[in-house]
Amino acid sequence: MVKKSNQSLYNFSSLAAIITDILLIALSFLVVIAVFPIPISGFFRQYFDFVPYFAVGWLLTSFFLKRYIGKISANYRTNILKLLWTVLATQILIVGLSFTPLVSIPSLKMSISFSTLLFFFGSIFYIIHYSIKSATEYKDFVEIKKDEPEETKIVIEKLDDSSFQVLVDSIKEYSSEKAFNFIARYTDFSIKNNLITFSANYYDIKSKPGDKYVSVVAFNKLNNIRGINKLFSVVNQKLPMGGTFTCCFEQRSTRKKRIYDKYPRGINHVVYFFDYLTKRVIPKIFSLDKIYYDITKGKDRVLSKTEVLGRLVYCGYDIVDIKKYDGISYVVAKKVKNLKTILEKRKYGALLTLKRIGKDGKLFNVYKFRTMFPYAEYLQAYVFKTYMLQKGGKINKDIRVNSVGKFMRKYWIDELPMFINVLRGEMKIVGVRPLSKLYYSLYTPELQLARIRYKPGLLPPFYADLPETLEQIQASEMKYLRHCKKYGTFITDLKYFHKIVYNIVIRRAKSA
Repeated sequence: MVKKSNQSLYNFSSLAAIITDILLIALSFLVVIAVFPIPISGFFRQYFDFVPYFAVGWLLTSFFLKRYIGKISANYRTNILKLLWTVLATQILIVGLSFTPLVSIPSLKMSISFSTLLFFFGSIFYIIHYSIKSATEYKDFVEIKKDEPEETKIVIEKLDDSSFQVLVDSIKEYSSEKAFNFIARYTDFSIKNNLITFSANYYDIKSKPGDKYVSVVAFNKLNNIRGINKLFSVVNQKLPMGGTFTCCFEQRSTRKKRIYDKYPRGINHVVYFFDYLTKRVIPKIFSLDKIYYDITKGKDRVLSKTEVLGRLVYCGYDIVDIKKYDGISYVVAKKVKNLKTILEKRKYGALLTLKRIGKDGKLFNVYKFRTMFPYAEYLQAYVFKTYMLQKGGKINKDIRVNSVGKFMRKYWIDELPMFINVLRGEMKIVGVRPLSKLYYSLYTPELQLARIRYKPGLLPPFYADLPETLEQIQASEMKYLRHCKKYGTFITDLKYFHKIVYNIVIRRAKSA
């Protein structure tokens, strides 16, 4: 029996890739027409002597470079390189044919522009494709299961006075007296059972024996350490349950203030822009993150308070206290869970998916732009415990949301990827907001049943009625759903769409 090859040219994914390329060629053609207008009399002769040859050359080159063989590669870099080689090969082919009577190029500049546009649109396509494919599943609440307290077998030994004084002086000299006094509230420096390190290499801790230390203090900034999760995991394995771990780092906001204070006004904006570009944007671009960390060795990296605290919770700790002295933030954490393996870095894409309840009660993935810092999903319990709730049930100072995320949320930009759900037929433009299982359970049984009769929507009735409490929100949704049942979804959605747009544009209704 002959097995069918997965690499067949005629499978669905290959056909989709060919159609995508044809559409990109057509789009590039329209842009070129706009940039290089030609009188209508010479239009067909100038363009249609060139474009068909270019299109055929592009498709054949793509075929020989195996861009249409099987599914799109999981490697973004591979696809971009193939796309680049296709551009170069096609351009060389067209230029070569221009020396024959077969092809007439209106201008070399136009031909190069055509190739450049195809590369640009192709790159955008791959970015969108991989953003959707690598969308991070975001759980509304991540509960870290804590292990039961265990009896420690560690024998406590005291330091002699001389060794104790040398240790104290070294710590104060390296950090500050205020930092020492803060850490000393949670760590008894007079005993031998503390692992004190000033190194940026977590192997120094890994090489130490277990069942000996009740506290670990790392004085080298996390900003200079590559493999933070590995460090936290190794420390976890050295500590008993309830043992304390203290680390330090420079916060993102502190770094910004330091740059603005260091340079003259005007210049500081330029310096910070390039610092933001090189330290925060480039490391997050596809294929550049590994190159970036290979060059910098992970040193002088930018860290947010949310990311550090989230990593600690992810690696089995509870946050005990955090204080900032001389621009350096010191975090004290307590081990609450045993780690059997070294936890690797979590990967985050530009998009995230959230499990939501749709029509007929079926779960589906809602796409949104990620607006929170990495590891923010592990801090919900900490944030609720630390910060007050404001009107409407929102957190008063949500440290999980980054600066760009706040802007995106304010103008609903974070919800634009939900159009993917609309195109998939999972949502519609106007409708009740898709809810998580947790929030769905808070609704009345009557409203729960009414909700799942219709598809959820991008624009909820919330913006039409502007309710404030949960009871008012439920009443608003029930009113909308009853109108859908009585007048039909099309008429109801049309009326609500007009009112929602009016409230958003004229009355400046804020994102819920």
